[in-house]
Amino acid sequence: MIYIILIFALVLRLINLNQSLWLDEAVQAITAQNRFSYIFQEIVGDFHPPLYHFLIHYWVRIFGSSEVALRMPSVLFGIGAVYVLYLIINELSGAKINGLIGAIFLATAPFHIYYSQETRTYSMTAFFASTSMFYFIKIVLDNKKGLLSESSKFKIKNAKLQFKVKNFDYLWYLLATLCLLYSDYFGFLVLLAQGTFLLIKKKYKLLLISNCILLIAYFPWLPMFITQIKTGMLATETLPEWGNLVNVSFLKAIPLTLVKFTIGRITIFDKRLYTAVSGVILFFIGSLMIRWIIKGRKSPITNHQSQITLWFFVPLIVSWLASLFIPNFQPFRLLLILPAFYLILAVGIHGENASMIQIIEAGIILAINLSSLLVYYSNPYFHREDWRGVVKYLGEQSNPTAILPSETSDWPIRYYDPLKKIQLIYGTGGFNTVLINELRIDELTNYELRMSEDSNKKTIYYIRYLVPLFDPKENILAELNNAGYTKVREISFNQIPVWEFKMVTGD
Repeated sequence: MIYIILIFALVLRLINLNQSLWLDEAVQAITAQNRFSYIFQEIVGDFHPPLYHFLIHYWVRIFGSSEVALRMPSVLFGIGAVYVLYLIINELSGAKINGLIGAIFLATAPFHIYYSQETRTYSMTAFFASTSMFYFIKIVLDNKKGLLSESSKFKIKNAKLQFKVKNFDYLWYLLATLCLLYSDYFGFLVLLAQGTFLLIKKKYKLLLISNCILLIAYFPWLPMFITQIKTGMLATETLPEWGNLVNVSFLKAIPLTLVKFTIGRITIFDKRLYTAVSGVILFFIGSLMIRWIIKGRKSPITNHQSQITLWFFVPLIVSWLASLFIPNFQPFRLLLILPAFYLILAVGIHGENASMIQIIEAGIILAINLSSLLVYYSNPYFHREDWRGVVKYLGEQSNPTAILPSETSDWPIRYYDPLKKIQLIYGTGGFNTVLINELRIDELTNYELRMSEDSNKKTIYYIRYLVPLFDPKENILAELNNAGYTKVREISFNQIPVWEFKMVTGD
């Protein structure tokens, strides 16, 4: 049955896989196409460790750099996380049916599917977080009743064999955790959750040895980590609106995360209706979590309930509190605790004695997942930014010239326009100067007249991407007006507005 679920998970993650790359994916794609050393040049401004960059660098050399090829590693890691969650629940409860319920929840989870279709590290991070927790659970088993199937006599006779197996599990734990830490800095929050459990259980030796090994293995990356922090601080100072863009409101952060975990990236445009639906979801999810806490103590999972609880709540709460000082809280960054979320729901449902209620509650979660997926699949608004459409449209124009508020946003155009048919004009990210190569925009009139055969009719396209961040005072619009340009049309490419401006000279 688990293999059927995995196939189903694969099918769901292949639907709409070829949608346009958005900005961060295009950065990843172009970085992967460059020489290996270019990774270290680009990663300075990308606050992530390097493992995913290394993987994609070699992946594109084998499978190419199309949208589908670039996203396939995330698809595979997403399926892997489904299987590991199944293993975790089986390890904890000894009941395959519980594992199957958790697996099908994650297999159909709209939030997990969305990021299993993205050329970024988050799906891989969730996989390694789950794998790390799986082996962590195995190495701290206390061999109490209900946790191991072997008899005491068998364990005594095979003590040496069991010791070897545990050591092998420990090596897998170290490898998975190290991969986690080299995948995403939020992985340290999972390590913190594990360390908290070891402190509570007074397993000081295991805590000390594991952390020392992991920190020694991570030491070579620390200089780059420090450089990334400095770069991030400089970006925040230069672009004051950056914190608002990448950080969710403190009061909304946790409720929004639980809602997004449940329905994915879709939204309801009627705010009152969205609030009402969110309230119902939070009530339902909250009741299952309370049942997990209360009735989980009576199940075979009891001895490891605290591990799963810490896995979910430590990263959530710590990152939430840290957002007061470091504005970087977004639900997708916590994808690494989504398997724990569905584990809690699956066991919470199992805690209900009435089998019909179990079926109804499981059916509700599955119905929410599938209906949210249907909306995501069928409504292009919830897909990624349509840079492919932007480049296609501009490429159909005669000698197209386009303005971007910042040069840091041109990666998707570089990906979809490798021959550079589109002439780009850049804003400088809020420094009140707009450049076309080395020409100011107030020189644009003469430049355009020189470059065009038709000096009476001029057209320029303003791609208004992240304008509140890079040009909050609308200096670019002012410069266009001063240069004699008038807006004549607005076009939207899935949340990327493109304004067409024309200038008429003479009669």
